[in-house]
Amino acid sequence: MRFPRDRRITSRRLFQRVRHQGKSFAGHYLVLGVLRDETLADPIRIGYITTRRLGNAVTRNRVRRRLRGILQRTGERLKPGFCLVLVARNRAADASSEALEKEWKWLAHRAGLFIGESQKPPRSREEGKTRSQPEG
Repeated sequence: MRFPRDRRITSRRLFQRVRHQGKSFAGHYLVLGVLRDETLADPIRIGYITTRRLGNAVTRNRVRRRLRGILQRTGERLKPGFCLVLVARNRAADASSEALEKEWKWLAHRAGLFIGESQKPPRSREEGKTRSQPEG
């Protein structure tokens, strides 16, 4: 799934709205900001934040490219109607693409962004355990 410019968050106002009104999910390499937006015309909008603390321009661009590639591979499974902000932490500069993708999937799962997640019935603690009935 490709994310053209009109599906990316580019305005400071929307970045701040997602950061202040939405929920945040933090990991070792990334912080995911999620804001539900029912009025959104696009399925989802996404923005990337890579600060100078991450490294020089080459490093920041490499991290952004990796994140865009990850979203292209997994974006079709995302529920519509969300604004997302991905903030790369300092450790993301040294992380492999596999580690970044694994963390993205974990954060998206925690945020409930993947299609079909909420349709699964919640699993109880008792399920899967078999108790033997006392004889007699």
